[in-house]
Amino acid sequence: MTSSPDPSPEELWIETKRGGLFFVNALLIFPHVMVVVPLLTRILVRARGGLQEEAVIVDTFPLLAEYLLPRMGWLLVIPIGLVVWNLRLEEARLPRAGLLAFLALHLLALGWTVATWLGLTGATLPGGWS
Repeated sequence: MTSSPDPSPEELWIETKRGGLFFVNALLIFPHVMVVVPLLTRILVRARGGLQEEAVIVDTFPLLAEYLLPRMGWLLVIPIGLVVWNLRLEEARLPRAGLLAFLALHLLALGWTVATWLGLTGATLPGGWS
């Protein structure tokens, strides 16, 4: 069963090839969200003088990312490729805006990975405890 490039009016967007790819790309953002939310929380809290010692609530996922990204960050080329492919297919403005946000998150993580490989970050995300 092949999908037509121009869906019929009664066909739901998510059931099209473009919508399905968007859904897959949205799922691939979840690991970033699991790191970014506690990361931003620890940056804000520690900037205000709180939680100066290691805290499970704000350090677990960023510490895991600090360990895994330098070793496995190169795999980000797969979701980056999927987002670029989806951007070439998607014409609607709102999904394109979402895809551009997804692409920015992937590129930010890949940039941090490359910076770590080059020895620029010390493999420590912002707000880390010493």
